[in-house]
Amino acid sequence: MSFSAAIRGVIVLLMAADVCGQNGWGVTFSRSSICALKGSTVEMSCNYIYPAKYGNINIVIVKTFWFTKVINGDYVDLKDDSDYSGRVEYSCIKTFCSLKIFNVRQTDSQEYKFRFITNHPTGKYVGSTGVSLSVTDPQLQVKVNRLNDPIRIQLTCHTDCQLPHPVSYVWLEDGKANKENNNNFVLSSFNTTHRYQCAIKGHEDVPSPAVYAPQTTVLSVTPSETVEGSKVTLTCSSDANPEANYNIYRVNEDQHGQLVSTEIQLVFSSIQVSDSGRYYCTAGNDLGSRTSPSIDINVKYGPKNCSVSVNPSGAVEEGNPVTLTCTSDANPAANYTWYKENKIIANGSEVFHVLAVGSEHRGRYSCKAQNLHGECNSSSRFLDVLYAPNVSVSITPSGEIKEGNPVILTCSSDANPAANYTWYKEKDNKLLESNKNLTFDSIKSMDSGQYYCTAINKMGQNTSRVNVDVKYAPRSPSVSQSPSGDIVVGSSVTLTCSSDANPAANYTWYKEGEKAQKDSEENFTITNIQNEHSGNYYCKVQNKIGHHNTSVSVTVVPGQPISTITCRLALLILISMLVLITFRRTLKTMKKPTKLSDPVEMMEMRNVIEITE
Repeated sequence: MSFSAAIRGVIVLLMAADVCGQNGWGVTFSRSSICALKGSTVEMSCNYIYPAKYGNINIVIVKTFWFTKVINGDYVDLKDDSDYSGRVEYSCIKTFCSLKIFNVRQTDSQEYKFRFITNHPTGKYVGSTGVSLSVTDPQLQVKVNRLNDPIRIQLTCHTDCQLPHPVSYVWLEDGKANKENNNNFVLSSFNTTHRYQCAIKGHEDVPSPAVYAPQTTVLSVTPSETVEGSKVTLTCSSDANPEANYNIYRVNEDQHGQLVSTEIQLVFSSIQVSDSGRYYCTAGNDLGSRTSPSIDINVKYGPKNCSVSVNPSGAVEEGNPVTLTCTSDANPAANYTWYKENKIIANGSEVFHVLAVGSEHRGRYSCKAQNLHGECNSSSRFLDVLYAPNVSVSITPSGEIKEGNPVILTCSSDANPAANYTWYKEKDNKLLESNKNLTFDSIKSMDSGQYYCTAINKMGQNTSRVNVDVKYAPRSPSVSQSPSGDIVVGSSVTLTCSSDANPAANYTWYKEGEKAQKDSEENFTITNIQNEHSGNYYCKVQNKIGHHNTSVSVTVVPGQPISTITCRLALLILISMLVLITFRRTLKTMKKPTKLSDPVEMMEMRNVIEITE
C-alpha cells in the first residue's frame, strides 16, 4: 500500500464555507481551499439551491458538472477535459454533489467550480467562487528546536498540509525506526553524526528529508589564484540540515583563530598582501557544528622595492671576485634582467657573479625584476674597480712632424685610481717631464728619437713608446772635387754634393749658363775632360720640405807633349836600376873593411849620390 493511497481522500478545510447566490439560486462549497499531497486522491463537495418554479416554469435539473476551463464561452466538463481523463468521478445525491480527483498532480493546482443547468432557458448557474486546490511535494519536514536545556533538542514532524487525526508517526535514526509515535521527538543526548527522519506509520518508504549536524565543512577561495588588488571571496559550505550558521576565522600569530566574518562569505573587494594568511571556518546548527580544514591565502603580487647590492662593498681590486645581487619583494619569485650602462648583460638569476673583475667591469649596474603580475626597476649601483694603468701615447698634431712646429706628446691611460705620468727619451733615459703632456714649442731635428711614457698608480705601472721623426729641409750642402786643383785636359774629375735632410734629399747638377740638367746623383763625374768643361757647377739639394743650392768651380789646363813624357819615364827607369846595383855593391863591401882611400871607388860613390839627387 502506497503513501498516496494511505492519505487518499484526505482534505483540509482552510477557510469557512462560501455561499453564493441570489433570488433562491446558489452554490455552497464545503471548503474554499484544499491542500493535497502529490499522488493522493482529493475530494471536494458542494450544495446547490434553485427555486422550485421560475417564470411560471417548474424547474427541473438537467445537468451538473465540475470545471476549471471556459473556452469561447463554453464551460469544459472535467470528464471531457483530456488533462483529467480517467481521473475524475462525480457523485450527486439530491442537491449535494462531490468531485473526486485521483492521483493528483502538481498541474492540478487549480480553482474548481460547480455548474448546474435546468430546463428553464435561462436557468443555468455557476458559483462566483470555487475550491482552490494546491498540490505539494515534498510532503513532510522535520523542524529542530533547541530546548532550554542546552543538551535537549526537540524534533517536530511538519507538513504544510493538515492531515486528519489521528495520525501516527515513525521516527528514523540513521534509517532505523524509533518507537516514538507522535510528531515530536525529544533528544536528550545525541551523536552529531546521526541523521533523523520522520514518516507516517506504515509508509516509512517515503520519509521526510533527514536532519543532521554539519557532516562536511569546507572553506573555498574564488578565484583560486589571489592577486593583489583583485576581488577575492572566501566561501564556507557544509552538508547540513537545517542550514548551518557560519563563522570564518583567521589564524593569528599565536595560532589562535580570530573571527573575521559571521557570514557564509568573506569578500575582499581589493585583497592586499597583508591579507595573506591561514583561514578556516565553522558551520553549526542546533544539532552540532564542524570545523573546516584550514586553507592558506597566498596573495600574489608583482615585484616591489628592487635594489642592487655589491659584495664586497666599496672599490674592488682588479682580479678579485665580486657578486652583485638584485633583491625584490615579489610573489611568486621574480626573474631578473641585469644591465650595465642600460645595456642587457644577463638574464634569469638574481645574482650576477664575476670571478675576476677587470677594468671592463667598472661602471653602473641596475636590474629589473619581473613576474606575471608586474615588474620593477632598481636604481643603478656603481661598481668601482681598482686596476693598473693601460697606457697609450698620441701626438698632436697627428701626421708628419716638421721642424719648427709646436708638438705635444700626450700620455693617456685607463686607470683607477688616476695615474701619475713621467716622460723619458730612450737615448739617455733622463726624466724629461712629470706630466701627462710633453710639449715642444718649436721642435728641432735633434728632438727626433724614441720617447716613452710611464703611467703609475698604486695598482701597478705600464709604459708606452712613440717614435718622433722630425722632418726638415736640406741643410746647406757641401761640395768637393776629386782630384782637387786644376784638371788637365783628357783626365777625369768627380764632383760630390752632400747635405743633411729628412726625408733624404734629391740631388741635381747644373752648369752655369746651361739649362740642361747634368746629373741627378750626389756624385757627378766628368771623364776625358776638355777645355770647354771649365766653369762653375752648382748642386741643387731638395726634399718636400725645402731646397738649397751651392756651387763649385772646375778649372781645366792644357797637358804636356808625349816625347817629353817618354824621356822622363826612361830616365826614372835608369835611375832605379843604378840605385839597385849600387845597393848590391854596398852590401858586398860591408862584408869586408872598406877602403875609402881607393880613388876609383870614391868616385863611383859620388856619382851615385849625384844621380840619386
